[in-house]
Amino acid sequence: MQHASAVEQVSVLVRSMDRATLGRTLDSIAAQTWPSVEIVVAAACGHAHRPLPDHHRGRPLRLVRAEADGVLPRPVAANLCLGAACGEWLNFLDDDDEFLPGHLETLLRAPRASGERVVYSRTRVVDPAGATIGHCGFAGFHAQLYYQSRSTPAGTLFHRSLVDEGARFDEQFDLIEDHDFFVNLATRTAFRFVDEVTGIWHAHAGESGAGFGHNYTPERLEPYYAKLREKWKDAFADWTSRPEALLFLGQHALRSGDGERAIEHLERALRLAPNDINALNLCGMANYKTGRLERAEALFLNASRMLPSHAGIAENLAMVRAARKAARK
Repeated sequence: MQHASAVEQVSVLVRSMDRATLGRTLDSIAAQTWPSVEIVVAAACGHAHRPLPDHHRGRPLRLVRAEADGVLPRPVAANLCLGAACGEWLNFLDDDDEFLPGHLETLLRAPRASGERVVYSRTRVVDPAGATIGHCGFAGFHAQLYYQSRSTPAGTLFHRSLVDEGARFDEQFDLIEDHDFFVNLATRTAFRFVDEVTGIWHAHAGESGAGFGHNYTPERLEPYYAKLREKWKDAFADWTSRPEALLFLGQHALRSGDGERAIEHLERALRLAPNDINALNLCGMANYKTGRLERAEALFLNASRMLPSHAGIAENLAMVRAARKAARK
């Protein structure tokens, strides 16, 4: 395991619409305990963006503008930032969100394997009054990107070697462009999760449709999710062929009420890992939910033999046996 050294510079990249909250965002970057930080602000609202000084509270700052005037789509503004960044590590922060002071240091000091070039943490989600309504960021595996990102852009630090290899924002994605970018990174590197809250997402602000409250419009997002899944279908096919991913997909399908798809994933997971207790239990439940009671009983019985004192498995076995008894009457 390793971690970054104190000499490595971080570029914090801000796509700015020149909102009133920009000062708060820049203050949170300047307050970082990590010693070497540059701020790159892309004038996403065009030439109307106010001038900015070359330092903000002691941190070097560069305002970059596109040659043509006009509002920049989010992926275009993001690529403008990537092209201007000088740091060894890079981290996006929207102009209405915040880092907590130890954000960069927490991620850079965290132990990580040599092949892990993305490090991410949890982000606190707040409502318009500043009250916490939840958190984003969780440990997992790449197959989960089929449904959702595992972190926010603010909570995600990535190494510039990924950009050097060609990772960019796809300008076809007017929405969920961050999610598409994370999938791009996932095809190139493992991720490291740090179980700390290091940022604040004002999720009701903005107009992307991917936040909360009035800033959540799923009907606008769905065509882009379909495009993302088609674009990365080969990567998803690879990731979803692994036992842990099949368990996740099966559980997701089961919760969504799609028992047949759940069985497809979970039976496949069992073939790959026949002694996995979670696979046995979940597959038993999927078979129970779809009326395959004999198969469900066999799976729960096998699981109970492996963990005879597990109350939940014992309850599931009793439940399916009662259902079989009732069906025979």
